[in-house]
Amino acid sequence: MSTLEFTAKVQDGKIEVPEAYRQLLQNIDCVKITVISNRRTTEVGMIAHLIHNPIPLKTFVPLTREEAHERG
Repeated sequence: MSTLEFTAKVQDGKIEVPEAYRQLLQNIDCVKITVISNRRTTEVGMIAHLIHNPIPLKTFVPLTREEAHERG
């Protein structure tokens, strides 16, 4: 296994391999790609969305500390 490392811009979901590496990849039909972005990522998904954007309910009453830790 050999490793190439380069920086590239993503355009329309595509990463262009720099000219210097194209010949090295000419006879290869499958590669493993690891994406390391310089953009900070945060949690994703519905739970993270609801944590950051709770649904307001008029009838909501939060649990007390004791109720939250109650064993039953």
